[in-house]
Amino acid sequence: MRPGTASPARPRAGLSRWLAHGWPWAVLLLAMGVGAWHLVDFPNDVDQEFPEVVRPTFSAFPPATYRLAEPGDTLDRVAMYLASACVAVAGVGAIRRGPAGSLWISGLGLALAAFWFTANPWPTFDGWHGLGWRVIGDAEAPAALRAAVGLAAVIVGAMIAVPIATGRRALPLVIARVRRDGRGTLLGTAAVLIAVRLAGWPEVGPPGYGTRWALIGGLWLFLSAMLRALPPWPPRRLARLAIGAAAAGLLVGLVQVGLGVIWYHRPLERLREIEPGRIYISAMPHGRGLELAHRRHGFKTIINLFQEDLPGLRSPHLDAEIAFAKRHGIHYIRSPDSAEQADDFLDETLRLATDPDAWPVLVHCHGCMDRTPAWWGIYQFVVQGKPLAEAIRSIEQHRGSRPKGSVTLLYNRVLPELAPERYRDDPTAAALRANAQGTVDPFLIRLAEERRLARESSGTDDRNRE
Repeated sequence: MRPGTASPARPRAGLSRWLAHGWPWAVLLLAMGVGAWHLVDFPNDVDQEFPEVVRPTFSAFPPATYRLAEPGDTLDRVAMYLASACVAVAGVGAIRRGPAGSLWISGLGLALAAFWFTANPWPTFDGWHGLGWRVIGDAEAPAALRAAVGLAAVIVGAMIAVPIATGRRALPLVIARVRRDGRGTLLGTAAVLIAVRLAGWPEVGPPGYGTRWALIGGLWLFLSAMLRALPPWPPRRLARLAIGAAAAGLLVGLVQVGLGVIWYHRPLERLREIEPGRIYISAMPHGRGLELAHRRHGFKTIINLFQEDLPGLRSPHLDAEIAFAKRHGIHYIRSPDSAEQADDFLDETLRLATDPDAWPVLVHCHGCMDRTPAWWGIYQFVVQGKPLAEAIRSIEQHRGSRPKGSVTLLYNRVLPELAPERYRDDPTAAALRANAQGTVDPFLIRLAEERRLARESSGTDDRNRE
């Protein structure tokens, strides 16, 4: 080659090959980077309502990571979307077959198994046995359900094993082809990552966080390998459109089924079992979700912590909920809108929560993000005797963020009255007082105003009688 002449275009070929074969790994690294970022990104936002109140984080990891890793929440749903895509792609492969032949049926079986695993959150939120593969070995689950899920497992297992067994003579050729085009690395890494999720180890971050990310990565690589192995599309445009439409329809349908199964596991938003068979919390219960949750748990008491009589804040589901409680003989109590009655109402809720005749009790507000978690913290500290730091950690992990400054003011006001000795000796209580130093509690202002108005009204009545 003469000096100054252009070199061969091998770098461009290398770049093209990387773009063709390396993009699954680039996407995987990007996703894992997002997961790692959430582990180090502690919140530092200011509560605009009470900006002077200091709100430290009590959890070992950023609260958002606990919420992301909660069964049925963001990470599980992403995995379910990927598993649905795997089923759709494997379905196309099974129709088109191609060089891999009947092995596409095995891939379809694996994808279906992954879909049902991701669509059934575990552990369940309220102690229910669920509908996942684990129910087969649950002696407390209905026998008919165990049999149905067991039969489905046999069918899916046969879809996976039979094509491999019948096509074992072609396996060496398929394995060689897979190794040559890079699918072997994708599939091998996918198998390792999925095994991490199934084993639940090694865990990085909060329980379930790292292994759920591993499942997302494994399903993504499995999907990428199948996309690379898809047989050529038919030459006729109409046939291509038909197959594409069928795959898209299958994908959308599976996602809807998966979301429905997740909802069936958690029919009330933010539903959580506080004490098995006794205390549950949730967002505003309504509609089919309330019917299903009551059928599953048989609530005897419902406590609504939201002040529904505040102007413009009444839930549109309140009347239906009250009617439901009346129809089913459920004791229903509502939060008063008077500050003067607030302490008596709190005492009554804690009394009901410890009364066996009132169990099971459902405690809720509108979103189960402020009032109900704050009540849960009081219950843990006063009734269960847990340290205050542990109670606040549970609130953080349930909300996915730190409690509002109003919770600090609430605890500084009510805990010294409800559990004076434990409050005096708890180191976190002193920290909460310091964190709110200089901030006026608006509840006390409202209480003083109510009492002033009551005195004025009483004086007016006395003068009228005179």
